[in-house]
Amino acid sequence: MHRRFIWSSGIIAAGLACVLGANARAQEISTAELAERRTALMTKTSDGIVLLHAKSGPKDMEQPSWIQDATFLYFTGLVNQPSAILVLDGPANQTHLFIPPPPVSFGFAVQNLMLAPSAQTADRLGLDTVQPWDQLSSYLRRRIDNGVGRFYVDESRRPEMPGAPTEMWPIAGEKELWRRSLAHAFPDVVIESARGAIQELRWKKSAAEVEILRRNAQITTHALLAGIRQIRPGATQRETEAAVISGCIEAGGEGPSFWPWTMSGPNAHVDQLVRAFFDYSHLNRTMIAGELVRVDVGCTANSYGGDVGRTIPVAGRFTPGQAETWDLLISAYRKGMEALRPGVTVAGVMAVSRAEVERLAGGMQTQQGRAAATFLLSERGMSVWSIHGVGIDSGETPLDMLVEGAVIAFEPMFEIGDDAFYLEDMIVVMANGYEVLSEGLPYTAQEIEEVMAQGR
Repeated sequence: MHRRFIWSSGIIAAGLACVLGANARAQEISTAELAERRTALMTKTSDGIVLLHAKSGPKDMEQPSWIQDATFLYFTGLVNQPSAILVLDGPANQTHLFIPPPPVSFGFAVQNLMLAPSAQTADRLGLDTVQPWDQLSSYLRRRIDNGVGRFYVDESRRPEMPGAPTEMWPIAGEKELWRRSLAHAFPDVVIESARGAIQELRWKKSAAEVEILRRNAQITTHALLAGIRQIRPGATQRETEAAVISGCIEAGGEGPSFWPWTMSGPNAHVDQLVRAFFDYSHLNRTMIAGELVRVDVGCTANSYGGDVGRTIPVAGRFTPGQAETWDLLISAYRKGMEALRPGVTVAGVMAVSRAEVERLAGGMQTQQGRAAATFLLSERGMSVWSIHGVGIDSGETPLDMLVEGAVIAFEPMFEIGDDAFYLEDMIVVMANGYEVLSEGLPYTAQEIEEVMAQGR
């Protein structure tokens, strides 16, 4: 079973005292659910202690808001609390939170931000204790003396850049720095990664998480349509990015879950697009008639992300080759979506999409359409059909097999000649099918052209 949509334009227990800090807890995820997550991770790491570190330091001045470490947030619900440390002691079946002193900003200690270490705070959070930061080392040393010889830590989804040559200590990469700090302080302990266990827990979303992500998908849909309406010859990518950001906030989000990628022409090719992470102008350029634009956007609300995308013609209409290539992608994409259900592998979904390309390949009428079919049927073309998770992070590592409750982004992307093609929806896997959460977006070339015409 699945829901079919047509395009259109159109707890945590309330009431931690204000002394705990504004927005101290992630909304709508209950204390009981957070406790279940911690228990599940301790069960998977029962021979050691999991040590999860909150995000350290202030936000950059250029950032719209401070962003908590996703794994720490997932197991605590604490949106703020910089540098706090969650301890999940498997052998003792206990959970502890260690709170640092208030951070200092511009010479002032930040008031009403940090939780008070107390039994009352621990009770409210569903933890065994909330203790001052400086008691962590003595706690861990006692547990080591009692026979605990293994610590577990999280890892970054992508390799962290150390910021220094290999013969020197890293100066960047919080996950690696945390691991090295523990290894230096406790050289007699084995330190292992809990990343696999954490990924497995985060892959399957609860009913509360699905509802948050359903709203985020609609907020993101609104923002994407707002960005599409700004695409025209002579406009800059920055103008479109500004419309997306505004759209996120207008629709009820806090802002972007990642800075919008509205990459036009050659910028939409992946080997060029990744330069945006290191480019002052975010590869800003003026959009030119005849080009395509990769619009890849996400909005954040309730500390969860979003991620949707489409390919848009700058001039409002696809060329015949672009249209045929795009509609080939849409047909294969929709066929792949029909395979989404629990027990199906990600590779199986990709194979279904590829089989649809094979069925349609002989009917391609344009040179670009034929080239696209040939590429998609090649060995390298199988890598086009990317799937990842969506949750607290807009992009989460997928597991090999779909499960009920998994919220995924299905996002094929490839290049043919000068044009890059990109498509993405947020989808929840249900017991007997799927539901597209990003309802209201156009699919076919004709539908996209109609949306473009409405905005002109």
